Amino acid sequence: MKIIFLALAFLYSGQLMAGDHHRTRPHPTLSQKDVVQIVMNALKNNDQPNKNSGIAITFNFASPTNKRNTGPLRRFNSMIRGQTYSPMVNHSSATYEKYNVMSNRASVDVILVSSSGKTYGYRFGLFQQNKNKYEGSWMIDTVIPIQVTTL
Repeated sequence: MKIIFLALAFLYSGQLMAGDHHRTRPHPTLSQKDVVQIVMNALKNNDQPNKNSGIAITFNFASPTNKRNTGPLRRFNSMIRGQTYSPMVNHSSATYEKYNVMSNRASVDVILVSSSGKTYGYRFGLFQQNKNKYEGSWMIDTVIPIQVTTL
């Protein structure tokens, strides 16, 4: 009985580790919205467990094309900390709207409240990868600021 329990515990812990790994890197089982939520949660808690780990996770989900334009990580980090994207880092809340999927392309609008209490909007453009090592995974191609209107 103990052997079965230990085998099940080992199997279960391996699944948890695999699941955790998929939450920091692209994987075909993650939906478009999953990817955006993972990135936004990572940025919300940017310095957990290590300094700038949220930005590093965000870079992991950048498509190869995106990385060619924004990388390496050091340059990407500077870009995220710039005026356009810095409200994402350590933001206090985010909501997800206008979720659109068209074949291998998708967009998700994110409305966030920054740590200073201001509201910002961003449109994430995603592309489902093919013919590369990320085959079938949704990755972020673009993030553009969008106008947020409040009533």
